[in-house]
Amino acid sequence: MLLQNGIKLNHVDDDLLSELDLLSENVIGKLTLPLSVLQTAIVNGQSFQVPVATEESSVVAAANHGLNIFNQNGGVSAKSERTGIWGQLVFEAAEFSLAEFEAKKPDYLKLVNEEFASLVKHGGGVRQIIAEVKADLLFLRVLVDPAESMGANRTNAILEFLGQKISQDFTIEKLYAILSNYPSQYTYAKVSLAFASLTKTKDEKIGKKIAQKIVLLSKIGQEDPYRAVTNNKGIMNGVDAILLATGNDFRAVEAACHQAASLSGSYQSLSNWRIEDNKLVGEIKLPLAIGVVGGSIKSRSDVQVAYRILGQVTASELAEIIAAVGLANNLAALLAISTVGIQKGHMSLQIRNVLKNLTATDEEKNSVKELMQKQKRYSETDAKKFLQEIREENN
Repeated sequence: MLLQNGIKLNHVDDDLLSELDLLSENVIGKLTLPLSVLQTAIVNGQSFQVPVATEESSVVAAANHGLNIFNQNGGVSAKSERTGIWGQLVFEAAEFSLAEFEAKKPDYLKLVNEEFASLVKHGGGVRQIIAEVKADLLFLRVLVDPAESMGANRTNAILEFLGQKISQDFTIEKLYAILSNYPSQYTYAKVSLAFASLTKTKDEKIGKKIAQKIVLLSKIGQEDPYRAVTNNKGIMNGVDAILLATGNDFRAVEAACHQAASLSGSYQSLSNWRIEDNKLVGEIKLPLAIGVVGGSIKSRSDVQVAYRILGQVTASELAEIIAAVGLANNLAALLAISTVGIQKGHMSLQIRNVLKNLTATDEEKNSVKELMQKQKRYSETDAKKFLQEIREENN
């Protein structure tokens, strides 16, 4: 296919294109992310191999590094609260009896759960309706337990059903009905780390100094939004990679997490590190409205590969794994900042990516790598210049 700007697309298999066409519109091809695996994540005493989809190799390396330290200390303890996700209905209601609505609310709850009996059968359903009148508007918040799915589509259908009934009963006009990505479905993860496990030398004194730096960085992240937002970006590196691999809506989770980081009135880190009982203790609390069924999960063969790697997990278990990996990525970043600096780790991966695209023999690439590391010059231009110098010397 030739686009208007003259770009000619490579041939895409017709069967694949048909499959992708079911997921979106105007499909002309595909982009591919590497599917990597985190080798061992011990969460609540159970060991998992975790699929991650990301183009950033440092994300995978950091997560594996952090998890390895966690595993040395017994792994991560985690808990997921699958309380439900919020939907919102807003009506134009200049004259409205809140008392009359409250009296009818049990009937609405019964009616909607009868209408969506299949969701109730799977353990979900509408749990709560909260009404509030502000100015001439009626605001309803509806808490929907989506069972094992993320529940966005089902929640919107429930809201439309309720909206129509309430509009008829009270002769008011519905302004909108849509789910909210406001933080809900919170998952907590916690680790307790021996100081010695924070350093390759297993020196407890050195490890304690590192732990103290991590605690200081954590404190700064609670007080300074410039540090907090970068800290949280590192957490989301691991979180998003699993969400992508498992067919979940990473955009919704991102929005909820950053709102959660702001609930105190100022933007803060989603993680917290402290020294307790002569150990480094890390905790994280993330809103993870996710699912293991529904949406495009079953219809995507690539996502099904990820679930075969994970094994059969519930939505709660997947959320706990995600929170554990987010905390692992966070620890790895804080360790790098506290010790060699974040740039050293990133640059070693940058060198690897540059050398991969360099047209040279393995011997030449090794020589180029040595020069890049020695002179601390990491760009593609630098690599090509070093290669030219090496070839001139050899001739």
